[in-house]
Amino acid sequence: MNDKKFCPNCGKEVKPSAEFCPNCGQKLPQTLHSRKEYRSQQNNTAAQPVVNQPQATASSVHHPMKKRNKVLLICLGVLIVAFAAFYAWGSNHYQRNNQINQIAASLKNPHSDLAQFVVSENPNARVTTAALKPTQEYYAEHYVEADKMADAFKYGNEYENVSLVQSGRYLLLFPKYCLQLKTYTPQIRTNHANSNIYVNNKKFGGVDGSGEDYYKKIAPLFPGKYHIEVKSVASGHQLSADKSTTIFSNKEINMNIKTVNFMIKSIPSATIYINDKKVGNLDKKGTKVFKDYPVTDDMKIYVVTKVDGKSIKSESVDYDDMGFEDDDDSSSNIIKPEWPGLISKDDAEELLENDFTSPDEDDFVGGAENKGYQELHSQNSGFDKDDDINEYNMECSVVSITPAPNNCSSVTYKITYTFEHDDFEHKQVMLYTGGLFKQTGDSDDSSQKIKSIGNGKIISDKKYDN
Repeated sequence: MNDKKFCPNCGKEVKPSAEFCPNCGQKLPQTLHSRKEYRSQQNNTAAQPVVNQPQATASSVHHPMKKRNKVLLICLGVLIVAFAAFYAWGSNHYQRNNQINQIAASLKNPHSDLAQFVVSENPNARVTTAALKPTQEYYAEHYVEADKMADAFKYGNEYENVSLVQSGRYLLLFPKYCLQLKTYTPQIRTNHANSNIYVNNKKFGGVDGSGEDYYKKIAPLFPGKYHIEVKSVASGHQLSADKSTTIFSNKEINMNIKTVNFMIKSIPSATIYINDKKVGNLDKKGTKVFKDYPVTDDMKIYVVTKVDGKSIKSESVDYDDMGFEDDDDSSSNIIKPEWPGLISKDDAEELLENDFTSPDEDDFVGGAENKGYQELHSQNSGFDKDDDINEYNMECSVVSITPAPNNCSSVTYKITYTFEHDDFEHKQVMLYTGGLFKQTGDSDDSSQKIKSIGNGKIISDKKYDN
């Protein structure tokens, strides 16, 4: 008998002690068939219907995941979570309203870079930090207008001549919003040939025209506040005219040059400004004369002084309100800028004389609690009780009035006391410094009250026989 054994699956000869077939991987039964038995089994199997049975193959063996694949899957998961967190942050940080607030803040701050938030309707206009500085200077002064614009853009895309548009994306994902600004090319007109036009100290060139009509169309400008100057030469004299103006349209800008003589009177040593430009200081008498000064129709004049370290600005005087003629002499063209809350000499003398004679608590800031009121009330009570004084009166003479902060006036004045006795008349003069008046109420219904009577000292004390 042949003792050779064969695999029941593939029929290959195997060793009697083998557990698996080395050819097909079939697990071998403990008792293996001989070739004759194998063939007999194969014939019987062939005679029976074939039933698909799952067969063990080498590829069905389970292998554990490699370490490298595990690391890759973990990294992928971390990246997905990180991206989701980043996208959630970006969606909040770059949301429309947040961008509008950021744009409005930059619009009101001339020290920030507005160019990153602006596109131009004019493809030929360069959007630069310098070109947008006039826009920021305007909205820094008119910040309420910038806030209104920001509020409008939270509900729409248009505000007057400005639009809010989407321009690109932040980090390739989040929409970027910008202001779309128009540019303007106003024409500047003057009445002198050989004139050169300067805008914000940048020369734009000469003018064209004839007779007394010359003009220059300037390059595109973004809306904002500009300083325009015209320099010319006439009969060998250097002439110039300048002014600050806002440009929000192509409206013509009149820069005709004419000259006038005038004098400014105000606080001694105060600084004089014409069209926001410092042009000198008043002398010790509070005057300064200007001869053949070039002026424009909308020239504005004001002065600034310092009191206790604080700068105080007078009200502006418009050229149209001065009534000057070009050939007027400066002696008749006198400009006296008014100061907010400044009391007049006549009003100060009347108020002081009345209250030194008969103090009225309604004339004092703080009423009866005012220290000056209490001093005068006590002083007059003493005079009334003095049996040696038959009668008395006071006269006031204002020496000087200067503006003070917060709608106040600083007043230096003299009070002359006259006391009538039986045998003689006693005159005493006191100089008060540091007197302070305050304007109360609004401009339509204002009144002056004494805040402090100041500090007095005797400068004259004489007696006269009756």
